[in-house]
Amino acid sequence: MLSIDLGLAPPNSWLTASALALAWLAVMWAYSPVADRLATRWFAKPPELSAFRALQQSKAKLVAGIILAWVLGGFLEELILRGILLQTVKSVVSYWHLSLLATAAGIAVAAAAAWVVHLYQGLRAACIVAQLSVLFGVLFVISGYNLWPVILCHGLYDTIAFIRFANKQSKYSHLDRQ
Repeated sequence: MLSIDLGLAPPNSWLTASALALAWLAVMWAYSPVADRLATRWFAKPPELSAFRALQQSKAKLVAGIILAWVLGGFLEELILRGILLQTVKSVVSYWHLSLLATAAGIAVAAAAAWVVHLYQGLRAACIVAQLSVLFGVLFVISGYNLWPVILCHGLYDTIAFIRFANKQSKYSHLDRQ
């Protein structure tokens, strides 16, 4: 029988986990423009982000959106994609292949699932998310398969993205131009 550790045990050090999450957040933000450039080459149509219009309507809606992002994106998405899916694929593939290949397969399958989950935002956005999902997968692996640094990084990434979107500081936040 397949037994999976979901990665929700408290980290050995919350300080280390938090520092890793913040350092990786910098990596994610540095890579984001590259992800956008690649996605733009492959998909001409810009992301469809009208589902996030409410973030621009009031501070209360922005705060509610950030809380929802932490629960759905930061926690649930990471639990499902990394804690369950990545580790299940890794466990199954490791019966036939080396651990590194099994880990890469798990990261790839989780990123593909993230792509599917975000298709409602359009192909370009889903492509960007899939690339960032690979980075979240790598963070999960380098954190010793502990979800807490990934949850923190994902929640912080979404928080910054939502604030920038609400304040019309991001490339795709001007919904009236699309």
